[in-house]
Amino acid sequence: MRNTETAVPQNSHYEELCEQLKLIRDRVRGVIHRHANGLYLFGRAGTSKTYTVRSTLDKLGVSYAFASGHLTPIGLFELISENRDRVIVLDDITSIFGQPIALQLLLSAIGNPHNGSHTRTIRYKTAKGDRLVHFTGGIIAIANLPLIGHHGAVLQALRDRMNVVEYEPSDAQICSLIFHLADGGMPGVSPENARMVAEFVIGEAQRLGLRPSLRLFVDKAIPDYRLFAAGLTETDWHDLVRSSVQQQVVALEHPTKDLTRAEQMQAERRIALEIASNFETLPQRAAEWHRRTGKSQSAYFRRLAESRQESVPTGNARRAG
Repeated sequence: MRNTETAVPQNSHYEELCEQLKLIRDRVRGVIHRHANGLYLFGRAGTSKTYTVRSTLDKLGVSYAFASGHLTPIGLFELISENRDRVIVLDDITSIFGQPIALQLLLSAIGNPHNGSHTRTIRYKTAKGDRLVHFTGGIIAIANLPLIGHHGAVLQALRDRMNVVEYEPSDAQICSLIFHLADGGMPGVSPENARMVAEFVIGEAQRLGLRPSLRLFVDKAIPDYRLFAAGLTETDWHDLVRSSVQQQVVALEHPTKDLTRAEQMQAERRIALEIASNFETLPQRAAEWHRRTGKSQSAYFRRLAESRQESVPTGNARRAG
């Protein structure tokens, strides 16, 4: 049986979440308006941390640099050098917090000069001498882990120089956010269908004892449904979503369809269009078509006509007729 507290959206849960997000947005505003030089936002994955930060920056029309994945100390220095007067968002780049040189660069980037200036001087020592950057921007770091680990003294100095915020919404709050997004409709998916997908993905997570994740809904379940709705899958969207939730191949529970013939025809259309673009004479085109498909010249003309028809918008096709 479903846990109705999380399966059913509660206005109170969403309102509580909105109150928490106000604080995060204000911390982002602090960096934007140079009242703070840095923000470290952390909490479990799939809770809208990155979305909240980036949407706040976008809504305020802020030009910012975004980096995610692995970043070396010299890479961090170059990033700061190229964006010396902008906000820099470091998303899930926890490796730099274990590197002494990178930590020293961050300390310099978020420090407060004694003269009251907003300009911070960042030095990077190389074999050819010191490189200097005068930085007036801000740093926002987003991570799943708290700011702890090796090099404790330096990390403590970072904590003293930047706002550190833990964001850990409840499962019920995340479910309420998922339903709120679904009820507004997702790109290419109606509110009714988005709501249906939301109910299913949350139900599957609860059945498996997993915590709900906004990322699972937005980045996996909705694309699974769109792929199915476009007629591009052999399996039903329910089975695709179950596979995404479990991160493995699952036993299919819904009817499948055969895409072999449809995919073959689509491939032939692409080949015909490519040949028409790359070969000038009909004999050359016919020979290349036969080499790649083994089919006749008349089949080439059929597939080429079909491919060109697909590329003409319906309105244009009517006007052309």
